[in-house]
Amino acid sequence: MKVIYLRGQKVNIEQPICSAIGFFDGLHVGHMALVDEVIKVSNKKGYAKALMTFDHYPLYVLGKITEEKYLTSMDDRIAILEDKGIDYLFVIEFTKEVAAISPETFIERYLINCHIQHVVCGYDFRFGARNSGDPTTLKKHTDLGVSVIDEVIYKDEKISSSRIRNHLERGQIEDLNELLGRQYTIKGEVIKGRRIGHSIGFPTANIDYHSYFLPVNGVYGVKVYIQGQCYIGMCNIGYNPTFTALDKPSLEVNIFDFNQDIYGEKIVVEFYLFIRKEKSFHNKDELIQQLNLDQAYIQKYFQTYHV
Repeated sequence: MKVIYLRGQKVNIEQPICSAIGFFDGLHVGHMALVDEVIKVSNKKGYAKALMTFDHYPLYVLGKITEEKYLTSMDDRIAILEDKGIDYLFVIEFTKEVAAISPETFIERYLINCHIQHVVCGYDFRFGARNSGDPTTLKKHTDLGVSVIDEVIYKDEKISSSRIRNHLERGQIEDLNELLGRQYTIKGEVIKGRRIGHSIGFPTANIDYHSYFLPVNGVYGVKVYIQGQCYIGMCNIGYNPTFTALDKPSLEVNIFDFNQDIYGEKIVVEFYLFIRKEKSFHNKDELIQQLNLDQAYIQKYFQTYHV
């Protein structure tokens, strides 16, 4: 898959393209309905398959939110789309100037310029200055075919990135994994920590999670992938309140049946179940007792469900 960052330059692609358009954070089941439509249309018409997205949250660029927290990094999205056989990923460098252009200019600068002849979007897609463009605007453009995808429902509610974030904030891992169509995943480099886990018999790999949206503080059953090998583990997210509390949440994993130096390694953490919220214990012995119970629960879960 070819990734093309759009900075207003002319794009030289001769093959006609069918592209979905949106931010696609999470690439959840609702988003994948658009991807599947792209594949369907492209196979029927002989078009190349593409997605068009943005390099930053529009609300962040416009100053309406103060930080960016993602369900999927750009690298995550690239990997998922490559697995689906997408040919191009167009990434619009989103600025306040881009936000201010008219829907007609947006269509010419980004869609027509990229030789996109068929657009797939959600029913609620908006674009252009003051969100004045919508699917009807696209349909008025005679050079474009347009497919509009209805909302995808799970348990009587629309699947959306906001809904997934709400599940993460509540530790509802099983539900959010259903919405994603896969396990929620955080990838990052193993960094130096305070070695508190090592001192109490539960050594942990501390993960640099960058801009990922973290689940609620607590303990989780996870799978960990290190150099292609899969391990079961116990993940803790939080401030380590039993000891001197941290300034920001840490993500650390006690990897079962593992004893290697992996500082600097990039590892993958897949979330399967929420065990309990983070709490402050009276002493480290009480903490160790609880960690033994958590570990046993996680081991039984994976043995029982063979996931």
